[in-house]
Amino acid sequence: MKRKTTVVVGTFLMGCSLLASQESAAYPERWPPFPADKPAPYPTLKAEPIVGYHAEFSPFEEAPVRIRTSPKQDGKGRVTEVLVSGRRIFDTQTAHPNAYFEFGSRVFYADLTGDGLKDILIYSYPGTVGLGSQEEIADLLIRRQNGSFQHATFEAIYADPADFVDVNGDGRFEMLWSYYYFEGNHSYWVYRVVEITDDGLRLNDALLADFPKIIWFTEKPNDQPTQRLTLSERERLIRQSTARWQEVYR
Repeated sequence: MKRKTTVVVGTFLMGCSLLASQESAAYPERWPPFPADKPAPYPTLKAEPIVGYHAEFSPFEEAPVRIRTSPKQDGKGRVTEVLVSGRRIFDTQTAHPNAYFEFGSRVFYADLTGDGLKDILIYSYPGTVGLGSQEEIADLLIRRQNGSFQHATFEAIYADPADFVDVNGDGRFEMLWSYYYFEGNHSYWVYRVVEITDDGLRLNDALLADFPKIIWFTEKPNDQPTQRLTLSERERLIRQSTARWQEVYR
């Protein structure tokens, strides 16, 4: 039987016109779709920082894993490499050849699936500006029992290990994922559920009640589902978030 992990995917849907609106100073909810003024209602992931931006703590070694960040050969940005028993299994330049990682990557150890093995979480800032300046590229290297790693990558807003929560208490973690779009005259967070299986990631909103969950992006903490949308508007946002997930996940 395949082991499964659930990912709570939050797509912050916001349009470019937001730049000129009052909502540009809106409160960036820390724990949507949970109350921002209270602790997260679920256990959070215990993540160990092992490499920081600007090559802090690099290289990191814990046999058989070695992780290092170094300048790219062309001098434009930095590349982060993961080696296992001396063999390179991942590097950000090969995985994202068109990205410019000026600061390198933040790298963490954490057990995402509750199997007792240390998985590797890599967050890299591509150096974009404007709304995209809050976006990072996330690479998950999920360790298997045979010593190999399953790789999944996606783009996220405010990406961080704190996004991972265990919503059902089974020791395997779900994740808050954020992106942005716009509907009518307002901006919205759209939350989806994604499973992590041996075959990769897939949308599965049936795993949690009230999902997909859509929250109006306000100028104050807000974790309540919006009542401002018509059924067709809601369905349109869900379709757009599905398309966006398919675009950023690979």
